[in-house]
Amino acid sequence: MFVDSLLMDQTVTHIPRHYGEDDRGNDAWIEDTPVQVDGCSVQPLDSTEYLTSASDQIVSRWQFFGPSGMGLKATDLIKVDGQKYEVDGQPGLNRAVTPFLTHTSAVLKEYTG
Repeated sequence: MFVDSLLMDQTVTHIPRHYGEDDRGNDAWIEDTPVQVDGCSVQPLDSTEYLTSASDQIVSRWQFFGPSGMGLKATDLIKVDGQKYEVDGQPGLNRAVTPFLTHTSAVLKEYTG
């Protein structure tokens, strides 16, 4: 399995989300029960700084690799090393000739500033 790879040595928290109503009756993203996922890797991609007269914001993007059966969706969050990242776009299931190489991949994004 892909989890046995030496490169996939991180444990992340997968936080599924759905759009619903919060406890005050407002429409909001509702976080479901977090799930620990072993055999993952989160690697930096790029970072862009946006400077305006009103604010200074940095958007960083990260490449995520995880097990094929984790059920990651475009609305979910991934938490690793104490930081939460949003899934950016649709995650993909990368299929291979051998199950050892089949895995989930996604781009994550983080806003700071």
